[in-house]
Amino acid sequence: MGARRRNTSPSSRVYACNVLTRILSSFLFLLALTALPAFAAGRLELRQLSLQLPGAPASVVASDVNGDGRQDLVVVVAFNQWDQVEVTESATMDDVEGLVEVMTIVPALMDRREVRVFLARADGGYEPGRALALPLSVLTLEAGPPGTPVVVLTDAGVSALRVDAAGALSLEPIIEDPPVMAGTGNFVSGLGLVRDLNDDGIADLLLPARDGFAVYLGRDEGKGLARRAASRFPAPGESYRSVNRLEHRYPLPIVQDVNGDGRPDLVFRDPVKRWRFVRVLRNAGQGRFLPQADVTLGTGEEKGPSPVYLGDLDGDRTAEVVVQQSLDDEKEGSIRQEMKQVREPRSRLSFRRLGKDLVAAKETYRSIDITGHAFEGGGDEGSSDSEVNLPGGFQDLNGDGRQDLVTITMDLSLPKLMGSLATKRLNLQLDFHVWCQGEDGGFRAVKGLDLSGKFRLNFRDLRVSQLSLFSGDFDGDSRADFVQFGRGKAVTIHRGRADCSFPAAPDLTVTLREEPRDISLVQIRDLDGDGRSDLMVFQPQAPLEPGLAPPVRLDLYLSGVAR
Repeated sequence: MGARRRNTSPSSRVYACNVLTRILSSFLFLLALTALPAFAAGRLELRQLSLQLPGAPASVVASDVNGDGRQDLVVVVAFNQWDQVEVTESATMDDVEGLVEVMTIVPALMDRREVRVFLARADGGYEPGRALALPLSVLTLEAGPPGTPVVVLTDAGVSALRVDAAGALSLEPIIEDPPVMAGTGNFVSGLGLVRDLNDDGIADLLLPARDGFAVYLGRDEGKGLARRAASRFPAPGESYRSVNRLEHRYPLPIVQDVNGDGRPDLVFRDPVKRWRFVRVLRNAGQGRFLPQADVTLGTGEEKGPSPVYLGDLDGDRTAEVVVQQSLDDEKEGSIRQEMKQVREPRSRLSFRRLGKDLVAAKETYRSIDITGHAFEGGGDEGSSDSEVNLPGGFQDLNGDGRQDLVTITMDLSLPKLMGSLATKRLNLQLDFHVWCQGEDGGFRAVKGLDLSGKFRLNFRDLRVSQLSLFSGDFDGDSRADFVQFGRGKAVTIHRGRADCSFPAAPDLTVTLREEPRDISLVQIRDLDGDGRSDLMVFQPQAPLEPGLAPPVRLDLYLSGVAR
């Protein structure tokens, strides 16, 4: 019996962990935490409209492109279409003196990349999209400061997307500073390069240049980005690694104040050691940063507590460090015991202060025991890592400036795992657990929550058909709302409360025009700039011809009422 357990138990644990990894990696966690205007929460209401796209959107950016005070939609689309290639050559022909020009027309399937701008109308709708072909030299684009409403990163540096009085689009080069990605031909969305780096309320640009980062400040009075860099510094943690292939690692920072001086600093996690080793560049003002300070948060012990969070936890503008220690028995046990640890892992979180000298205190000032896996926020496009993608399961649920905690447990069992090998499907019951942080910095478990739901995973295509999440703010009260997908066309929204609780009955049920084919095709963001979250669903349509990429219908469910 013991021998069989030693042979079976590890493989079961590996399989369970692999399944868990697939499940957690399949989540799309969206939490819109942008600065919101102060107005009373109103009645929840979403109005629906649709936009037609020739192919899959690679990026959707909301920005006032034409300066009329309304948020427009800028969409980068990748698709293919039939075209023709003309080949002209000289040849000789019998009974014809001299050379004859012969043109051969060959049908060809061409890949296209273009940007489309849908200008917002006063009635809440959008004008038909104007298109501009994008070369492979365009690498990404993001919403920028007034005067440079859309910042376009290219092989040569930075361009601004412009629209003239007639609605024609163009790219205007404004900064010559080749980025590290130049020449790759890849378009990457959601890098979070446009941030307020000097705390003046105007967005700036942190450009990952070949010789290190360059800071270009946004100027007031709508003058857009400065043409000259305010500072340059080496990229902390940049390295080359060659195992089976050459890798160039160029980490991007989390932007947050860690020393309490009110200015955002740059925090770089080690690409391998993660939070165990951190590099911090403290803000010196005016777009300049001090040389990097190395911060070691881990103990160095392989089985010691693991750092899971660094940042302002309690809203006092100084950073705290959170380390996690497993409370599960790591000795080899029965399969049943190991499955329980996968379903409901137990751990202890310990909290330490980070001094202004960036040295973590040795003494723990608070600790709590929790159950479940960290439910980490996932940054949506246009959201910085520090704003949304908080590690360790921390996120501000009730808008009080203090980070709360969310974990999940699941009813994973060995029979379900064995059955999934044959069916390639797995149905899980997920339960959400919330710890609300109070004014004293203590965490209180929120009782009486009924936020459980089924989660269905198809291993054949890893298609998530149901998801529950804490996502967005649909009523403008600065609190995260609980949103649940996967009930066909129905999406339910449960308003967040001041005590971090959520009602079991939905405050609003939205009936989608069509059930989402994949949860990764759903985004929750503020698209129209009214301070309330909106719902965006990408719906692929039937291809126009065999072999062509399908067109996409962009279904928008906008908060508030039409203006």
